[in-house]
Amino acid sequence: MLGENKEMQIAWFKGGDVDATIGVFFDGFTKILVGVSILSGVMAMPNDIIFGKIVSSIGFTAFLLLAFNTFYARYLGRKMGNPEITAMPAGVSGGTFFVWLFAIMMPTYFASGDALYAWKVAVNVNILYSVIIIAFAFIIKFIMKHVPNQAMLGGVVGGSMAYLLIGAMGDGFAHPLIILVTLFVLLFFNFGKIKPKFFSPAFIAVGLGTIVAWVTGVMKPETFMASFATTGLYIPLPQIGLLGGEAFQGALAFLPLILAFAFSDVTALLQGLEQAVQSGEKFDQKTSLLATGLCNFIGTLFGNPFPVNMYWGHPAWKKAKAGASYPLFTGAIYLILCVTGLVAIATSAIPSSATLVLLVFVAIMTGAQAFEVVEKKYYPAMIVATAIPIFELIYGKVSNGISAASNAIGDALTSGGIDFDVSSVAVNSSYLAKAGVANGYFDMSKGSMLIAIIFACVIIFMIDRKWINASVTFLVASACSFVGLIHGANVEFNAAPLYTGTYLAFAVAFIIIKILSKNMPGLQPEEEIRSVQEA
Repeated sequence: MLGENKEMQIAWFKGGDVDATIGVFFDGFTKILVGVSILSGVMAMPNDIIFGKIVSSIGFTAFLLLAFNTFYARYLGRKMGNPEITAMPAGVSGGTFFVWLFAIMMPTYFASGDALYAWKVAVNVNILYSVIIIAFAFIIKFIMKHVPNQAMLGGVVGGSMAYLLIGAMGDGFAHPLIILVTLFVLLFFNFGKIKPKFFSPAFIAVGLGTIVAWVTGVMKPETFMASFATTGLYIPLPQIGLLGGEAFQGALAFLPLILAFAFSDVTALLQGLEQAVQSGEKFDQKTSLLATGLCNFIGTLFGNPFPVNMYWGHPAWKKAKAGASYPLFTGAIYLILCVTGLVAIATSAIPSSATLVLLVFVAIMTGAQAFEVVEKKYYPAMIVATAIPIFELIYGKVSNGISAASNAIGDALTSGGIDFDVSSVAVNSSYLAKAGVANGYFDMSKGSMLIAIIFACVIIFMIDRKWINASVTFLVASACSFVGLIHGANVEFNAAPLYTGTYLAFAVAFIIIKILSKNMPGLQPEEEIRSVQEA
């Protein structure tokens, strides 16, 4: 059917909507719980900003995208004559949420000492992210035609390993007993393939971790009672004053990270849409990207620093017989909890060390699933791409450690009556090298996700002997390093001249290899050799 059949009846509620609503909601809500605990506990951000501005705008943004998914599914269902259509799941963008939190907001806070400035920078980062997502909608077919899927998957796995698995375990083991109980209970159910009769494995694991936290005194009754003071009505309002100025300049410094994770989120979205195709339901790529980008853009104007995106999992909810409306139900729950401040009560009742385990599990499954769908010959590219984002995590922790040490020295001197400007002490690369942190950690940390994709592309093209593709990839790498998207301290012209020249030389070298391959069968792709032999 070419046009929308407005007479077709699509149910507003189906039995499977309950499971889908609960599953999709908690997939995103746990991220908000962790985020609130970090914003309040680590960054000491005022509650009126956390709940009155940030959390309420997160709920509003999630509601926009989830509501779109419901009405878009209903439209497609009528257009395609499919009354049983299942909508795409969506919510707070998994790995990107924690990258924004741990790799953008927290480093900005530690460097400036200003939590509100860190929020402003993150909001401007999200504006850039939204614009890039919208731009991808118009060029996605070209990109998917030239960038190997294996390279993108490798970058996603690397980001998951760095910011979900390593980052979450590092923070979670601040309370070892809680995370150990939660982690191994969750792994027991999932990897032992044991299905509990009541509740989900995640619910049981987090519940037990929460009980341990309360019994051991990690969670405080007085904190829980105080959380009720944050309840109220927080209507999301435009925050246009956050945009531009110094905060925008600060956001530009994260452009390589923004580009890389926007690219990764686009990849994840497309893979989610492909899952729906396998279930017999096709959602338009361009429309889905435009909706995601525009919802993020609108939400950012209301002060939301964290992206939302469409999720994987459509086949599971299709199998559960969920329909088109469960995203709307999920969005309504997001909105109600976020605009009433009830998120604070959940945060003070559930320990972050327990909820962080869910991120560890997501990282494990992301890596496992990625390697399952990739041919073994591409494993070297996947391994390299997986390792590179960890450089950014390591160097970020080193930088935070230097800031913490400087603050501690300053406090010690001040308490001793000594007036000394600690900022005048520069910990340069030579000092770090003597401590075992070579300058390469800095170079590889700048634009690590983009470096991961580029390196993986080169290795894949080497494996397939696609020398022109390898040459073009090195040319792209040269351009990226020239403007500081990779390897550079800042986004500027001639940011990393050594890398720019080296990559350019490799681009020329692979063109020469392509020319030589015409007379050297050992350099030709295997399919070309076979076609010649068959002829």
